[in-house]
Amino acid sequence: KLDTWRKNKGHSYRGLAKLLNVSGATVVRRWCLPMSHADYRIPSFDHMKRILELTSGAVQTNAFYFEGTDADLQ
Repeated sequence: KLDTWRKNKGHSYRGLAKLLNVSGATVVRRWCLPMSHADYRIPSFDHMKRILELTSGAVQTNAFYFEGTDADLQ
């Protein structure tokens, strides 16, 4: 979901990294990869809070633990 949000808002990985106060684009790119990818990473608690704030709740923490839509989780 973060990658979809990023693309919809027109942000590059580097641009999103700056907005989230993250050290580099590679960190954000890893958060945006499919969970099955070997380089996929889950953001820290502090970064998840920043993501929630920046996206106004459009990207929820469960998006980093479960693939699929929110309806799939119900």
